[in-house]
Amino acid sequence: MRVAHYFSDVAMAEEMLDLVNEKDEVIGRASRKEVNGKGLLYRCAGVYVFLNGKIVLEKRSERKKIRPGNWSMVEETVKSGETYEEAAVRGVKEELGLDAANLEFIGKKAIHDRDYNDNFMMHFFVCRTKGVVRPDSKEISETRLVSKKGLMDLLRGNEKTVPSLRESISLLP
Repeated sequence: MRVAHYFSDVAMAEEMLDLVNEKDEVIGRASRKEVNGKGLLYRCAGVYVFLNGKIVLEKRSERKKIRPGNWSMVEETVKSGETYEEAAVRGVKEELGLDAANLEFIGKKAIHDRDYNDNFMMHFFVCRTKGVVRPDSKEISETRLVSKKGLMDLLRGNEKTVPSLRESISLLP
């Protein structure tokens, strides 16, 4: 019984994230649990995925700890030692089932979500891709294809959206 408990603890090893300062310089590492608990600044990639000329938006699952049920672009936490680009490609594949080989960097911002004490440096990308959206039902409850005007209308409306979506709309080409 004790051996089984040991292996379950190892399997549940906490994911490590790089901590950064406001200049996006790595200043340390911490577990995701510590980052979330203390509101430490970490790295995240945000991807505006364009499919057939429309932006793919995803509604975060109600099971998510941070911003459940909020509309978002693909957002992926950058693991320790990983690049923003690697996290972006991984996130598009995991969340939407699409390939994101042609990323275009459009800017970066520090995002401070005071409601959830969630603070991250986000690099924003645009990705134009083809295929069929296959959302990960553990992460996403719904997807929607919108024009840039449709996204602006969503942001002006009553639906819940993540802060990074609102703060990055001006970066879209």
